[in-house]
Amino acid sequence: MRILLLAAIALLTACSSNEKIDVMFECPSPSGSKLATFYRVSHGDNPINHEMKINIRHTNSAFDDDMSSFTFKDGFDAIIHWDTDQAMRIIYPLDSTLTHQETVVFGTSQSFDSTKPIQVTYQQLPSTHGYLMVEQRCFTAKPPSQ
Repeated sequence: MRILLLAAIALLTACSSNEKIDVMFECPSPSGSKLATFYRVSHGDNPINHEMKINIRHTNSAFDDDMSSFTFKDGFDAIIHWDTDQAMRIIYPLDSTLTHQETVVFGTSQSFDSTKPIQVTYQQLPSTHGYLMVEQRCFTAKPPSQ
């Protein structure tokens, strides 16, 4: 009985430790002070076990894959448009299943600052097997002249 229990614990530990994080691309805000990271979290080789996420953070902060502002399954691609440091658009595949979506990010995904909200709008586009057929995935508006 004890051996069976130890084997079950070992199996559960092995199954839960196979999470893999792959950064797909990063997209800076117009001023360069913020960075949106589009990444995949996978739990095995089957695409059904993949989740795509977007993390928004200050450029000088380390990436934390546990903090995301947008998450979806059944798609593998996104396009990020930074219109200003306080407004961005995220485009993702039409047939994706949303698992988490924030329309306002206060500060960043990794910090909270109610005085500096980032408005996020979303748009779906038709895809080919979950991929958007585009060459560029990051668009950053030019910062205003000073």
